[in-house]
Amino acid sequence: MNKPERPEPFKEAPGFLKRAKDASGRALQSARDAGKRVWDRATDAPDQNKRRNKILMLTGGAIAAVIAVLFIVSRIGGDNNIQTQPATAQAVSVISVQARTFQTQVSLNGEARPVRDIQVTAQASGVRILQILVDEGDFVRQGQAMARLDNALANAQTRAAQASVAEAQSAAVRARGEYDRAESIRNSGALSTEAIEQRRAAAIAADARLAAAQAQLAETNARLGGGYVRAPASGLVIDRNASLGAAPEGQVLFRIAADNRLEVSAQVAEADALALQEGQIATFSLVDGSTVQGVLRRLPASIDSRTRTGEALFALPSGTRVRAGMYLRGHADLPVREVLAVPQSSVLYESGQAYVLVLDDTSHVHRLDVQLAGRDGDWVEVIEGLSPGQRIVGSGAAFLQDGEEVRVLTPTPVQTPAAEGAAPGEGIRGREG
Repeated sequence: MNKPERPEPFKEAPGFLKRAKDASGRALQSARDAGKRVWDRATDAPDQNKRRNKILMLTGGAIAAVIAVLFIVSRIGGDNNIQTQPATAQAVSVISVQARTFQTQVSLNGEARPVRDIQVTAQASGVRILQILVDEGDFVRQGQAMARLDNALANAQTRAAQASVAEAQSAAVRARGEYDRAESIRNSGALSTEAIEQRRAAAIAADARLAAAQAQLAETNARLGGGYVRAPASGLVIDRNASLGAAPEGQVLFRIAADNRLEVSAQVAEADALALQEGQIATFSLVDGSTVQGVLRRLPASIDSRTRTGEALFALPSGTRVRAGMYLRGHADLPVREVLAVPQSSVLYESGQAYVLVLDDTSHVHRLDVQLAGRDGDWVEVIEGLSPGQRIVGSGAAFLQDGEEVRVLTPTPVQTPAAEGAAPGEGIRGREG
C-alpha cells in the first residue's frame, strides 16, 4: 500500500535545516578562532590598563560576531524559504433545502366601513332647515323624518303644483266633452271629418297636460317629503352635516350605515389573494387589545398594477364595539401544507429581486434568484428557484459575493416538525423581512 505523498513544504524542510546547521557551524568556528587570537593578544599585554581595554574590545567584538551569526542564519534559504498563507475564506453555515410543514399567516390591515353607505340629501331647492330631528349614533327606520324644512315655501310649492293639476284636469274634461259631442253627430254632416279629428287631438293633448301636472305634483311631494328630509333605509346614523338655517340643496346631510352592518376593507398581496378563500375566518384587533372575527365575503376583484395588491372585504358581526372609520389590524391562517422553505436570514435582495447563495462542490457560492411566497415565523416559502437537497448559505450570506470561496462550518440542520419541541434558541433565527 502506497503512502500518501508529503506536501511540498515538508519536502524542503530537511534541506533547509541541513544548510542552516552547516552555515551556523562555520560561522561559530570562525568566531571561536578569531576570539581566541584576540584573547591571546589581550592577555599578553604587560600593562594592566591596556589589558583591561583589550578585554572590553574583545567582549564587544564577540557580541558583534553573535549578531552576525544570527543575521546569516536568518537569511539562509533565499527564495526557498517556507511561507505559510493564512486562511482568508469566510466561515459560513450551510443549510440543506428540505420540505417543511408550513402554516402561513396573511396580514390584514384595513379600515372598518359600512357594507352599504347611504348618503342622505335634500332634493328641495330654495328651502332652509328649521329643525334637526336625529343625531350621530341614532338608529332610524326607513321613511323616518330626520330634519324639518321650511314648511311655508314647501307648502306654497305644493299648492302651486296642485293648482296646475286642477287646471289641467278641467281643460281635459272640457276637451273630452267637445270631442264626444262631435263624435255623436259624425254621421249627420254638421261637422266635417277634419273638425272632428281636431277635437279628438285637443282631448288627447288635454289628457297629456293633466298627466304632466300630476307628475309635477308627485315630484314636488317627493322632493319636499311633506316638508321633511326622510331616511331612505333603516340603519345607524354615522355622520351628520346638517346645520340649522342652512340651505341643503346638493349637500349630504346625513350618512347611514344600512342595517348597521360593517366590514373591513383590507389590502392583500396578489399571492395572498390567490391563497385566500371566501368564507375564511380572520381575526382583527382593536386598539384596546380586544378582538373580533370577520368572514371573507369578497376576494379582490382586481390587482393594482403599481402596488400589486387588491381589496378584500371581511364582514363583521353586528353588535360589536367596532365603529365605522376604525383602523383594524388582523390576520388569517392559511391551511397547513408541505413546502420548500428557507430562513429569512438566507434571503438577500437586489433591485427588488430575491436571491440566495448556493454552495457548489468546490466551496464556492453562486447567486440563484428565487420567487418567494408566504412566511411562517422566521421561515419564508420558496415557490420557484430551489430544489430539495441544494445547499445554501445560512449565516454570513450578506457579506459574500457571487463566486467567492467560503469555509464551511458544521452544517446547520433544518428544523423539521419532529424537532419543533426543541429548546428555545436552537436552530437559525432569521431577520424580520
